Amino acid sequence: MNTLSSDTHPEIERLHIELIRKTPISRRLQMVASLVKTTRQLSWQGICERYPHDTEEARIERFLTLLYKDNILARKVASFLAQRREADMK
Repeated sequence: MNTLSSDTHPEIERLHIELIRKTPISRRLQMVASLVKTTRQLSWQGICERYPHDTEEARIERFLTLLYKDNILARKVASFLAQRREADMK
C-alpha cells in the first residue's frame, strides 16, 4: 500500500486509517465541521492581522473572496450583510 504521508511510518498510517474507519459517521462529520470552523477562524484572524487598517466591510469582502474564490459574489454577499446590519440597527 502506498502511504499518504511521507513523514508517517506506514504501520502508524494503517492504524490511523483503521481508527478513522471504525469511527461512527456522525463523529467523523463533527470532526470535519470542527476543522472547517477552525480553518475559517484562522483565515479571518489572518486577514485581520494582515489588514489592520481596513474597515470591517473590507475585511469581510476579503474573507468572502477567499472563501468563495469569486470577487463579484463576495461583493454582493458583503453588501447584503451590510444592509442587513443597517436594518437591524433601526
